[in-house]
Amino acid sequence: MKKLYVFYLFIILSLATFAQQLNTDGEPHFDKLVGVKFIKPYYPNGVNYDFLLNYMITKKENDYYLTGKWENPGTTEIENVKTKLKVYKKIFLKSEDGDIFAYDIKKNTLALMGAEVAPPPGVDPEFEVFIYFRKGSKK
Repeated sequence: MKKLYVFYLFIILSLATFAQQLNTDGEPHFDKLVGVKFIKPYYPNGVNYDFLLNYMITKKENDYYLTGKWENPGTTEIENVKTKLKVYKKIFLKSEDGDIFAYDIKKNTLALMGAEVAPPPGVDPEFEVFIYFRKGSKK
């Protein structure tokens, strides 16, 4: 339990130190996210995110869906993800669980938004990036 507490404390401190805002032009760019496998997430400071996460966003008619796998940090079990995404504030996709995703135009990749800690001064909490994803293969 102590190790877990120290681990989460480290994450919180590192996020506050290296918070970064989403690079956007106000357009959604969802077409650049659809059909691409996103793998090997990393923090804005470049350090790899230690838990397994890989996602793919698909579109069926006017609806977006997120599928993939993630490692639950609390249990280290690998869980399948399949959730419907809703367009949120024009440039975001929001999952049923409240996770918010966006396209970062500078990094040219998927960003998972927000963190559970307050961002440093000057960083808008709505546009704070939690992790970025590297691109895998096209579907």
